[in-house]
Amino acid sequence: MKSWEFILRDYMIGRPVIAIQYDEDDPTVGEIIDLNRELPYGQIEVTEDGKLASLLIEMEDIMEHNDVSLDEYEELTQEDLMGIAEDFIDEFYQKELTFRSISEWNGESYLLTFEAKDVALNLFLPNSGVSLEINKQGFILSATFNQSYYQLAYPDIQISAEDAKEILFEQPLVELAITDLNGELQLLYKPKSGTFRVHVDGSLQYEEDFMEYGEQNANSFEPVTVTESVKTLLGVTDDMQLIEDGANRFWYIGNSKNTDEEEPVIKIENIDSMFMEYESLVEWEEQKEELPEATLANKAKMFLEAIVGDVHEKYLLEVQQGEMEYSSYGIITEEDLSEEERQFFEELELEEDDEFDENFDFEPYTTFSFIRQHKGVLLSDYTIHINVGKYTGIIRECSLLLPNEGKLNTLDIVPVLPLEEADAKFKEQLEMHLARTEVNDEEDEDLIIYDLTYEAEFPAGKEIMAINAMSGEVYYAEEEYEED
Repeated sequence: MKSWEFILRDYMIGRPVIAIQYDEDDPTVGEIIDLNRELPYGQIEVTEDGKLASLLIEMEDIMEHNDVSLDEYEELTQEDLMGIAEDFIDEFYQKELTFRSISEWNGESYLLTFEAKDVALNLFLPNSGVSLEINKQGFILSATFNQSYYQLAYPDIQISAEDAKEILFEQPLVELAITDLNGELQLLYKPKSGTFRVHVDGSLQYEEDFMEYGEQNANSFEPVTVTESVKTLLGVTDDMQLIEDGANRFWYIGNSKNTDEEEPVIKIENIDSMFMEYESLVEWEEQKEELPEATLANKAKMFLEAIVGDVHEKYLLEVQQGEMEYSSYGIITEEDLSEEERQFFEELELEEDDEFDENFDFEPYTTFSFIRQHKGVLLSDYTIHINVGKYTGIIRECSLLLPNEGKLNTLDIVPVLPLEEADAKFKEQLEMHLARTEVNDEEDEDLIIYDLTYEAEFPAGKEIMAINAMSGEVYYAEEEYEED
């Protein structure tokens, strides 16, 4: 039986001689290294029972340290790339999979998805197989393997697809939104966030989109009184050294002489007048108890109020759902994640670079999401997430994107096209089809059950992304629809 190292090198540019060095504390995580020089070429993750879960190949690092270049290789056809992807999957995945989709990514690579099927009903099982990225020369860049166990449920199908459509269409599927479209704020009707399904028993189901934010989980709040400055909320102290670079400000510990080499503990970066980033890595100590969530929320509100002003009129606050656990990318409740969402975070962790010194100990934090609204209409593109340390109350991270207030205040938000007409136009070509849907088993968290539902789908090339509320123009997915 070939070793993983021997197999993997065939799919890496230059076929370097590699080894996999597993973490001593966590044997499910490993680093792909050059066998002779111990240079890092990527990361790998395996399941507890030794199956490949995900991998990331750092092609740029391989080319940097070896006499090899992409210019030496020709671009392959999609058919050839699919063949390479299938061979790669056969090496690491035992279940039978069917090709489902291919899409171009950044003009340099393709994303391919292979999934298992319910043979009896000829339905794909979502998130049941392998997703991988392969560049146009045929080298694997990343892959995620879903190795979960699953069962297929066969409930009685009590309604037809036409019945399901009638049930779904009882509520509007679009809502007003203000979006920055091609550099101008526009009033649009956009599909409601989340996914509506109709179970085969006739019940309507709704699932929130992962990392989407909407009015259903957000509340207004009272005017905010600011009692602490932005610097104080970020943890700036008198013994820190401030270095200014134009509009950007960086704080270092003590009187550092090597600011070009050292990482600042606090950053305020003004990308432009409408986009700012804040980050604080000041030291912290774990206490017996975390600060109350109300205290953390007030810190986040004060921080935003000190920068923006009148935030109680401009934003809704996303309500936190239950106890959150820390990850290097945010605050999540792991048991609430679907398998797709777990894979998302696993891939992000594999892609994480060494931006910060390994000695930094990150404080667990709670994320508060402020959703911008204007006269009752949401601007979801301008949602602000503020991470607040659970023990210190320090603002740990915030990216602040602001709309153009002048343009916003002059925008006509009374639609010419009524909601009913926009909704009818959106629904006009929607069709319902039988589909498999993931359900987590209550008794066994490692088991996925695939239920039967009807899902709405547009014909190919007819997926509506938005409808202009003033002109009635329809924007399709295949058309040039760019949000700034």
